Amino acid sequence: MLDFFRKHRKYFFVVLVIATLSFVAGGAYLYVSGPFKTGQDVAIKVGSTKISTQEYLNTYNQLYSFYSNLLAQMKGGNVTEQDIKNLHLKQKTADLLIDKVLLLKEAKREGIEVTKEDIQKNIEKNPVFAENGKFSKEKYLLVLRENHLKPAEFENSIKNDLYIEKLKDSMAKKINITDDMVKKYFIDNFSNIKLSYVDFDASAFAKKVSYNDSDLRNYYNKNKQEFMEPAMVNVKYAAVDVSYVAPKEKITEDEMKKFYDAHPQSFQMPAMYELAHILIKPKANSKQDMQEAQKKAEEIYKQLTPNNFEQLAQQYSNDPYSAPKGGVLGWLYPAMFKPDSTFAKVAFSLKKGEISKPFETQLGYEIVYLMDTKPSQTVSFNEAKPYIEKILQMQKAQDNLFRESKRIALMIKSPSDFDKVCKQEGLKVHQTGLIAINSDILPQNILQKAYEATTNTLLGPDEVKANNSTAYLIYETVEKKNPYLPDFDKIKDKVVKAYTKYKAKELAKEAFSQTIAKKPLDLQKIAAQYGLSIQTTPMFSKMNPDPNFTCFNKPENIDFIFKQAVGFVGLCSANSDNYVYKIVDKKADMNMFEQYKNQLKAQMKDEEVNKSLDNLLKTLKANTKIVINPQIVNESSNQ
Repeated sequence: MLDFFRKHRKYFFVVLVIATLSFVAGGAYLYVSGPFKTGQDVAIKVGSTKISTQEYLNTYNQLYSFYSNLLAQMKGGNVTEQDIKNLHLKQKTADLLIDKVLLLKEAKREGIEVTKEDIQKNIEKNPVFAENGKFSKEKYLLVLRENHLKPAEFENSIKNDLYIEKLKDSMAKKINITDDMVKKYFIDNFSNIKLSYVDFDASAFAKKVSYNDSDLRNYYNKNKQEFMEPAMVNVKYAAVDVSYVAPKEKITEDEMKKFYDAHPQSFQMPAMYELAHILIKPKANSKQDMQEAQKKAEEIYKQLTPNNFEQLAQQYSNDPYSAPKGGVLGWLYPAMFKPDSTFAKVAFSLKKGEISKPFETQLGYEIVYLMDTKPSQTVSFNEAKPYIEKILQMQKAQDNLFRESKRIALMIKSPSDFDKVCKQEGLKVHQTGLIAINSDILPQNILQKAYEATTNTLLGPDEVKANNSTAYLIYETVEKKNPYLPDFDKIKDKVVKAYTKYKAKELAKEAFSQTIAKKPLDLQKIAAQYGLSIQTTPMFSKMNPDPNFTCFNKPENIDFIFKQAVGFVGLCSANSDNYVYKIVDKKADMNMFEQYKNQLKAQMKDEEVNKSLDNLLKTLKANTKIVINPQIVNESSNQ
């Protein structure tokens, strides 16, 4: 993730998110104002409380920015419209706002109070507002001003969040998690287990399938669709897309200046910190290993100065990325980290040239050196011009795509002109060769239209979507073939394979049904009866299950199996695979349990609080009249 930020840091800006998102870094979509728009004043009514369209829009755009950036990091920047639709952000936004209103009302109904002192303490402990490790009112006001927020608005948001936090704290006090409960939870979730199993895989029964010519012909006649050769088409095409049109668009200095002035927040760079660190990883996760890592870190710290930090980082640090570079992590800023990040709290509280004492993180023990700092600054218009020019070229190109593609299509007077005109216009010509019309080489509607057209007829321009962008295709049908059913004798080998596969699946299912009817289940006898092999997994954890045991494709199977004891024999199915398995070993690292017992107890308590919160919300929703503008949650509506 840090690599992603390093590549794009010049155009990153800080977005202060009210509600539950806190501080989030954006950048890949900094010029996108957000895809949801509506002209109505009220988006949602929760009882007597009205949620304005503007509040809904603000929250939606924050979620959109957060998730699109997260997806871009995970996928290397290639985020499609379908990726965003799959997140159901409109519904998520509505749920988030409704839940917040309901919980806020419940907190007040229970007599929970939030004082000015509570709000002040919450703000003062936020590292984003810290200067040299201490709260700075000047920085607080600066950050709010940079994000176009008034202190009263922000503090009211914090107040509402604190009401809900106190409600959760009140619930937590009523929940008791015992040591025995924590121990069982640890064993069920953090043990390593080993399985022996018999897989009723259809391929193991293929040799038992027998057939004659009559069986094969009957299967062929009943399943003709399976053996049909599809309609095929050979398409010649050229694509007019934004990357082709954009370089032709002329952008004036005045247009760039207007864009720059209209988007000041997009060109704000946060204060930057050049950091280096030394990481000492424990050999394992036991308490003793952690103590040894701490001791080693403290010994290194005693030797450290700014002058020898690079040398000692190369010598001792266990971070494979930064150690060869003397521990240097590069230029970073607070919003790149989670609000509760221990690393961030320590690193951004240091003074320039200061080295921290060793401190524990989830990676081990770390020592951080603040090498240099840069104040918050604005990217100048001259620096931003190349970037703005590309944005405006892309925007203009998007508007002119169809016009440009139509102009080129009108120049092609006959099939012989296709290649000549495209070469003249700098367009690359592609040809699919004969492909099935259900192929994914081109969109289905394009292939279907090409198949239905007369050969050598110019088609398009037709709109297509690819990689979250639009293009127009100009194309013609070079050749086509109609669907047909090959004669049985010509594809007999193919029929044999299909029939064998079909019958082998039936035999495997029948054998599994016979097996589970017998008790007790004995892997040795089952394997011997059906000529199957007993396979044994290595020891594996819940987080890294054996990929060959496909039952683990279903989370409910993983949860169930890890709760069982050694010797347990069970059944499971996933996809078309059926298994009989036995737990032959199960081990839990009780030293690790002792080390993380308190953390697990807190985690379990949080989970129980969240369950209680979910149940409370179900009750509150059932007893509250909630009206939602249907356009808001319609994910298929124009964005």
